[in-house]
Amino acid sequence: MSNNLNTEQKQVSFKAYKDLRQLENALKDLKEANTNLFHLSILGKVNQFCMDKDIMYSMDNSIIKLYWQDLMGKTVNFGSYYNPESGSVFVVGYLMTIFLHKINGKSLATLSSGSYGIFRGIGGSEAQATMSLKMLNSGCYLLILRGDKSELNFL
Repeated sequence: MSNNLNTEQKQVSFKAYKDLRQLENALKDLKEANTNLFHLSILGKVNQFCMDKDIMYSMDNSIIKLYWQDLMGKTVNFGSYYNPESGSVFVVGYLMTIFLHKINGKSLATLSSGSYGIFRGIGGSEAQATMSLKMLNSGCYLLILRGDKSELNFL
């Protein structure tokens, strides 16, 4: 009896976008390439999103949530958190539950090294985690993809 198991190792890819339009175009390209064999997440600063969309900053992130649901589907995971180093950050996609997972009543992402630890925990190198956090803190949007190495190399 033969088990046909996919043993290819999963890999993670981090890509930073300074402009929301660039990220939207990348998501469009991903959709057109029909590459749905990986998990996708997006992180961004709430105030940067509000500036890019020319909307008033608010603690209520429902407008941001609706935007991502319209772009990625009604069932996409969405959440937000506040971190002293990054400020108010939204997270869309499969990583939302990890970023907002509570330990002793606090979300992982709100801890001082929480985002860095999550980036490392999902398979990012020290350099990837450090650079991604630096880019996020500077106002870039992060697109994080996790999937088979061959699939990510296609991108």
